[in-house]
Parts: sequence; C-alpha cells; structure tokens
Amino acid sequence: MTSLRALHILFVLFQLVHSENVGWKSYLAEDPTEFHDIPLVWEDPTPVPSWLSGTYVRNGPGQISFGSPRRVLTSWLEGFAKLHSFKLSGSNVLFSGAMLRSPNYVASVEAGELVPQITLNKFSSDDEEWTWWEKMKIVYKMFTGDESGNNNPALWRIGHQDDGIYLAVTDAKVATRFNISDLSTLGQEYPPTYPFTLNGCAHWMREPGTDNSIYFNFKKGFTGPPWVEVLRYRPESTFQTPEVIGTFKPTKFSYMHSFSITEHFAVFLFYPVKIDPKRYPESNFHVFELFDGSNKTDTTDIFVVNLSNGDVKGPFPSDWVYSAHHINAYENTAAEIILDMIPTPFENMREYLKMENMLNPPSEGTKEAEISTTEHFEVTRYKINIDTGDVTTNTFPNTINSKFINNFDFPTINEDYRGQAYCYAYGLSAYAYSRTALVKKNVCNPEEDKVWYTENHYLSEMHFLPQPGGSAEDDGTLITIGFDGPREQSYLLLMDAKTFTPINKAYLPHNIPWSAHGMHFPEANLPAEKTSKKMQDKQEL
Repeated sequence: MTSLRALHILFVLFQLVHSENVGWKSYLAEDPTEFHDIPLVWEDPTPVPSWLSGTYVRNGPGQISFGSPRRVLTSWLEGFAKLHSFKLSGSNVLFSGAMLRSPNYVASVEAGELVPQITLNKFSSDDEEWTWWEKMKIVYKMFTGDESGNNNPALWRIGHQDDGIYLAVTDAKVATRFNISDLSTLGQEYPPTYPFTLNGCAHWMREPGTDNSIYFNFKKGFTGPPWVEVLRYRPESTFQTPEVIGTFKPTKFSYMHSFSITEHFAVFLFYPVKIDPKRYPESNFHVFELFDGSNKTDTTDIFVVNLSNGDVKGPFPSDWVYSAHHINAYENTAAEIILDMIPTPFENMREYLKMENMLNPPSEGTKEAEISTTEHFEVTRYKINIDTGDVTTNTFPNTINSKFINNFDFPTINEDYRGQAYCYAYGLSAYAYSRTALVKKNVCNPEEDKVWYTENHYLSEMHFLPQPGGSAEDDGTLITIGFDGPREQSYLLLMDAKTFTPINKAYLPHNIPWSAHGMHFPEANLPAEKTSKKMQDKQEL
C-alpha cells in the first residue's frame, strides 16, 4: 500500500513537471495597480555586482479593458502602457509601477469603456465597431495628435543627462513624457504641426561617441508624396526642435519599427510591407487590418544617410523581407557596411499578439509548437556596398544544435559597441508562445553560442549593463524580467553576460505581464541614503 501511494505521488509530481504552460494565463493578466519604491529581497545569498546603479524601466501592457464588456482591446500589444522601474544601488533595489496617463487612457477610465481612438486590431464583434459620429471624433483627434497616444512598448531619453526628458515611445508620432523618479505622467510631446508628421519610430538610436539621439519621421505636405526626415536631437534639443540631418523620398511608405546606425551613417530598410493611412476609414481605424505585404516579388530597398552632411545613397534593392528589429551595424571598410537583423513575418504584428492566440498556445508535439516567432527565418547578416549598391546576405551556422540559437528576437547588445564591430547579441527565442529561452549569439564564433532555458518560466527581453572598467565586450550583467509559472509570480533576473548563467533573482510583490521592451538609464541614480533607508525599513519589517 505504501509503495502504491509513493508511486501515485511520483506520478503527480511527474505530471506537474511536464505540465504545459503552467501559469501562462496568469502571465497575461491585467494589473493597473500603482505602487512605489518597494524594496526587493534577493532569493539567493549569492552577492550581486556591487557596481549596479541607475534605473531599469520596463514598458508594457497593463490594461486592455475598462469595466465594460464592450470594446475590450483584442491585441495584447496595444494594451495601455504601464511602466515598471527598478532603482539599482548595488544589492539594493526599489520597485515601482504606474500606468501612463495619456489623454485617451484617462478618458477611457472615466467613461468605463474605450473612447474613440485608433487601435491596432479590430474589435471582437461588428456590434462594437465605432459609429459614424465616433469616427468623426477620431478624424478630429488625428488633427490634434491624440488619435492614439498609447505609448507602449519602448522608452528613450533626450535632453541632458542631469535633466533628461524621459519618453515612452512607439511607432506613432506623439510620445508621452514621464518622471523617471516616480513614473508620473508629465504630458504628451507633439511634433511640429507642419509639415504633417505621419509616424514615429519605437527604436531611437544613440549616435556613437555622443549623447545625441538619431530618429526619423515620414513627413507630408498638403500636396505631393511623403518624404523622410532624418533627425538629430542634441542634449539641448526639445522634442519639437531637432536638427534635420537630411531628407529623401523613399521608394515606398513602409512600416518601420527600427533602423541601424554606424559611426558615420544611418541605415534604413524600406520593406515591401506598408500601411496606407488613406485607407484608415475603411478599416474602421484599426490600422493593423491594413497591413499589406502581399507582393512577394517586390524588393526591400536600402538607403544610407551620411550623418555628417546628410548625403543619401540608395536605393539599393535587396530580396523581399520584413524585420521588426535590427541588431547592430558597423563599417567594415570605407565602402562596406555590415548590418545584422532579425527577419520576422510581418503578419506577426497583427496575428501573433491577438489575445485569443496568446491565451491558447499550441500543445507540445503539434506542428504549430515547432514554429518560433520568427518562423523559418534566421538571424541574417547584410553586406551593403555603398559604392556599387551590391547587397549580399548570409545566415549563421548552428554549431550547438539548438533550435533557439538562430531563431530569436528582441535583440540587445553592449551599447558601447553600438555602430562598431562587435561579437555578441543577446535575445529572446520563443516557440509556441510559452517555450521561451534566452540566447547569447556570438556572430564572430558561433561555436561559443549559449542558450538558457527553464521549463514553465516565461522570459523577456534582456538589457546589458557594462561592468565598469571591463575590458571584454561581454564583461557585464544582463537584467531582465521572468515569470515563474508554477508560482505565478514575476521576478527580476540578473545573468552573468560572460558565462550566461543566472547570478540571482528577486521575486516581485506585483506581477509584470508580458512586455516587449525595457531600457536602462545609467544616469538616473537614486540617492544612496534613500535606498539604504528603504532597505533598512524592509529588514526591520
């Protein structure tokens, strides 16, 4: 009898170990709760790097509904933005969270239902669609710049380091400014009224060797086709007063989420994937319903802009491709630029993050479970000759025989190597939504590739914190957010970037749902006495 009971217990434990997607749905739960400066406790006595400092901020969905069963957002990607911050001072960490209070978010909370605005995906039923009068309100908001205003999923700083302008940004034209200390919303940052600004870009770039920010917009006059302005924000610039580096007319009005930068150039890939703003009304103002990348014979056209004088080279045609995220680029010779990027199916922007898909991952053993977020596409290197216009591509060998290593997204690097020759990229690989692994890709020597995976733990984008005085490119610590499925609890995770093994983790008193991006702001240091006082209070409790 005792043996049977023991076998039963072992069987139950086996089932738990091999259960699929444990706690996954809890990982996608809304949580608009606001809280401030909660001290965290590390799970293990292993010391964390004493040099850790600055503030790490995540930007991701926090709320998709407002009480009414109608007009619940159907894509997790467009959940209204919530910021979570971690103020770092050696082993001391203070944890905060707050919703961004954009005009449409505040109005929706007050109304108890989503107010008229542009969304990414359509509603669950036709009965919920905007009325004629509500569509007129959206058109009016397009002229005032408030047609969206939900700045999930990325972050950036312009301005001086000691008086920074901290922004939550997306691919829309308006940013939301916030206070880095308490995460309070300071207001919207609107571009100049004319020429009309058609878009923004979630992934700004730091100009190598400076504190300048490089950015771009599509612009449009009353007549004629749109053009691209490449912009430089110096520390003294405001959101409305950048320097125009150069302008050019692109071959297509592409949907672009990122671009690359080298020491002397900005590099743009104009994909044969576009969203036509003139068709917004026919989609009921659900913009991702307008994604069009159907012409597979079309080319991806590359433009290279000189950051010194604004000279433009291109277009250089290359094969059909779409990418949400570039990794890095650098000048290999005076004529050749190396650019590494991650091709992704453009449909993923609309389909992958639909709530109905995310909440129901495919079962292990099915064909669908063997498809990553990048499908069959692998990390790709572009070699661009800016003199001849020749473009060649190659992928990387999989010497460690891991399905994760060349199929990853959400890349990060040591930012000291931005625009320079480099070796290491760190990313997140996801199969069947919930099979997530962290990867360290060595683009110089793939035999040194590394993967870290834990079953039923759901991981996210990492950020590299360079070790002061470090001599090697991977001397540093990776910081990220994980979710422990069996415990249904989020945690802050530190990884040794060199060995690619965990240093320590701290479980969080408030969960952080799935989020795409974060940013470490090294200049945003919390006064040491405030950190110590908070930690002392925590220990006394």
